Amino acid sequence: MSKTILLVDDHAVVRQGLKSLLSQWGYRVVAEASSGESAILLWQEHQPNLVLMDLDMPGLGGLEALQRILARSKDAKVLIYSMHDDNIYAMRAIQAGAKGYVVKTDDVNILLEAVDKIMKGGKFIEQKLAQHLAIDLINEANKPLEKLSPREFEVFRQLALGNSLSIISNSLNISYKTVANIQTQIRQKLNVQTTANLVHLAIQFGVTQSKT
Repeated sequence: MSKTILLVDDHAVVRQGLKSLLSQWGYRVVAEASSGESAILLWQEHQPNLVLMDLDMPGLGGLEALQRILARSKDAKVLIYSMHDDNIYAMRAIQAGAKGYVVKTDDVNILLEAVDKIMKGGKFIEQKLAQHLAIDLINEANKPLEKLSPREFEVFRQLALGNSLSIISNSLNISYKTVANIQTQIRQKLNVQTTANLVHLAIQFGVTQSKT
């Protein structure tokens, strides 16, 4: 079985560490990307067996890159490796088509297990996180972010980080008018009137961290 991997993370030190570990485990890193845009191009070029990808990157985020890769091949295998241990990110990733989700603070053996399982055609979510996701699905009545489509969630995330509509437009390669319309849809769905309300909601549900 071929064991080629594309690493996607905007931190070179993280990529270096992962490449070393993966090599020890018998996998071959065929390319490294520091952004969602380059991840898509390198995936098309190398067609790796697995994409190991972070979510938070400058420009195109991991969720958007994931969807664009899957739009090119529904059989692509993407494992999200993120600092976010919040259920909302894991749920969004799985809903978008990721084959697995591993938190960066987890033991490296969990990452190895996930890579191995997904390479063999399976899916992987760490047990504790899976339990939390199951509980969330049962108690989904008060989950306003579930109302957002994947594209709306990405725009919501960038707005909460303080990105302007122009920056979001450029990063997602969509028109300014489209971003403005999406922003309006987000505010209507979440019943928020101001950007401050939106940021507060993002902090409340773990999408961003409080700066205080």
